[in-house]
Amino acid sequence: MLRWPEQAQELEAYRLSKVPRLLLVSPGARPPVTVDPLEDWVRAPVDEKDLQARWETLRARALPRNPAIDAQDVLHYAGRRLPLTGAEADVVRMLLDSYRTVVGRDELTAKIWPDGGETRRNALDVRILRTRRRLAPLGLIIKTVRSRGYLLDADLDGEAA
Repeated sequence: MLRWPEQAQELEAYRLSKVPRLLLVSPGARPPVTVDPLEDWVRAPVDEKDLQARWETLRARALPRNPAIDAQDVLHYAGRRLPLTGAEADVVRMLLDSYRTVVGRDELTAKIWPDGGETRRNALDVRILRTRRRLAPLGLIIKTVRSRGYLLDADLDGEAA
């Protein structure tokens, strides 16, 4: 949080480092023009609850937007973590490599079962179904692209159950 205009000189350094900024504008001062989603301002005096709400919103905007999976098969997305089974992690890693683009059924099958074992069509469908259910609480969805494959996307419309 910075006081405006008193700390105007420091603002540019925070902008360049992509740090969330909440500017507390002095009474009577002209507020700055803010077009960055990581920057907002309020006029002093301000209610503590309003100040906290604005700060939390800025912090949420600063969180990484793309999901990532670590070496321990933990999926990280929007500030939350979800441990995955090995089978779920295999599917998620492949879909993350092509995040928001289609991954073909044949490509998924070949990478999940490189030795050709369990290549029945139903085996992939079941694995996708289980992984889809597992990701839903995070707001991530696996979409079926008819006759092509699957893609991992964020559930921005509240489609996930």
